[in-house]
Amino acid sequence: MHFKYIFIFFFLSSISYSQYESGLKKTIKNLLKQEKIVGAVWCTISQNGNSTIDSYGYKNNQTREIISSNAKMNVGSVSKTVLAAGVLRMVTLGLLKLDDPVKKYLPSLPIENQWDKTNTVTIRHLLDNTSGLTDARLWHIFSSTAKADTPLNKVYQGDVSVLKVQYKPGSIDSYSNLGYSILGMVIEKITKQPYESYLDNTILKPLGMTESTFHFISQSGKFADEKLAFGHFDNGNPVASIPMYLRAAGQFTTTANDMAKFMWFMMSDGLVNGKTLIDKNLLSKVGIQKSTDAYKKGVPYGYALGAYQRDRYGAVGVAKNGNTLGFSAMLYMFPESKKAFFIAYNMDSETADYDLFNNEFTNYLGVNKINKNLKKQKIENSLTEWNGYYIPIITVVKPFKLIDWVFSNTKVAFLGNDLVIRPFQGKNKTLFYLGNNTFSMKGRTNVTHTLYKDQNGDLLISDGIRTIKKVSGIKILSIAFSFLIGILSIFYFFVNGLIRFFKNKASYFKETYSLMFAASLFLLVSIFLFSFQPFMEMGNLTFINILLFASSILLSIASIYVLIHKLIGKENFMSFDFLATFSIAQFSILLIINGVFPVIMWQ
Repeated sequence: MHFKYIFIFFFLSSISYSQYESGLKKTIKNLLKQEKIVGAVWCTISQNGNSTIDSYGYKNNQTREIISSNAKMNVGSVSKTVLAAGVLRMVTLGLLKLDDPVKKYLPSLPIENQWDKTNTVTIRHLLDNTSGLTDARLWHIFSSTAKADTPLNKVYQGDVSVLKVQYKPGSIDSYSNLGYSILGMVIEKITKQPYESYLDNTILKPLGMTESTFHFISQSGKFADEKLAFGHFDNGNPVASIPMYLRAAGQFTTTANDMAKFMWFMMSDGLVNGKTLIDKNLLSKVGIQKSTDAYKKGVPYGYALGAYQRDRYGAVGVAKNGNTLGFSAMLYMFPESKKAFFIAYNMDSETADYDLFNNEFTNYLGVNKINKNLKKQKIENSLTEWNGYYIPIITVVKPFKLIDWVFSNTKVAFLGNDLVIRPFQGKNKTLFYLGNNTFSMKGRTNVTHTLYKDQNGDLLISDGIRTIKKVSGIKILSIAFSFLIGILSIFYFFVNGLIRFFKNKASYFKETYSLMFAASLFLLVSIFLFSFQPFMEMGNLTFINILLFASSILLSIASIYVLIHKLIGKENFMSFDFLATFSIAQFSILLIINGVFPVIMWQ
């Protein structure tokens, strides 16, 4: 395929524009209004090369400026697919190999990997999200202190524990923004230049993506670009873009027109102007995962080389979603039929159903449906040992594994001949059995889940992208109970302390339990102030975050001190004050052991 063909299809769509305007655009308009999304730009590519590029909504909801089809948008993690293409270009040039150890290029990177002798972390693992690394720290995401040129290694400097591998590399898919940040470091080490400049020159420029860049741009200030739409919060308020620490994993600005060029190339033979930009064999493997335990156990999908296969709407495509401050996006390709769509929204909504748009685009493109007759089998009795509670096998935001036990657990139960997965947060899924420990669900074309035991004998359930591990239901209830009585006891001392203070005035502070009132008051005031702090300062070293840090220390020390003091004094162990102090002490110890207390938001 020659370079000129990347552009030809953009002009062919005018033949059927009136039909498109009354069809797809009308549908997208209605969905944007229904889901209360400020605006969007999109493009589609059909098999014969025809394309449509359009937009609807507002560039800035406050000024009511209309968004145009050539508006620039931030696309968050869709950048991973483009960055991965840059790495594949380097592989094509022989600058590195996919199965090279990362330490070959970054020998001083302090990755802690207990499986290093047999399963060292490789370039492929980083691209496939199978490195076993966690996703991110809170301050990596919610911080306004990053600069446009902050060194990429800042993500681990000061706390190398963030680079501890939590599961054997290559075994499971577990999303890792840290992994892609390391890829940015590898690119810089090999090319001796900022990864942004390398990717702009070696991928974007050859593909004619002249309106796109990996470099930071914003709506105002030093890096202002008037074509960039404003992002928006759920309430419709606009928000300007700011630099991020994990920029190699989510900083990319583009247009619908440029993404059409990119998708067309990704479904091609890898040639530009008759010369190989990326080896076609590498392009054909994007999104095709065949190495994880889930694949070996029957799930044909997973994350690979910057994208993942997605089984929806009766068809299987290669996709990558992304979101960043005020923006959300989806790239979706069907390589076999040479069809694709891309849509970027200048709102990252917590309530909108973005999948409605994906379904409409798929229907509009007329992607061939897979009519695979999945035969439902009778569930074997041996599978009932998978009944129970599960948590993510790798903690997404370190060090909040304890939070996973309470708020990210999933209940799994066999009901009749179905397997029902009930996440604490999210929609239930009902699966039917296909045999060999594999399951599927309504509307899918193949296996969606597998049940298996790992090398440690742990019971796992995986859909190829996410893997959860069976844990003790009693432990979950115990932790939840600890949380509940601890929090209730804090409020008890707060309310009861206020009553006693107004009743007894200064004499109240002669009581030992008044220390618990002071500690509880300090913590609750800190949390109250924290709740009004701009969320992009949650990970900064701010006065409020210091207060939260100090109050968490005081509560722990006060509860343990008062508890010991009362035990030595052999006072009434059945009083509400003593039981509340005991509840807070055990709660504090639990949080300390699991790295939650003291609360250090900036690390």
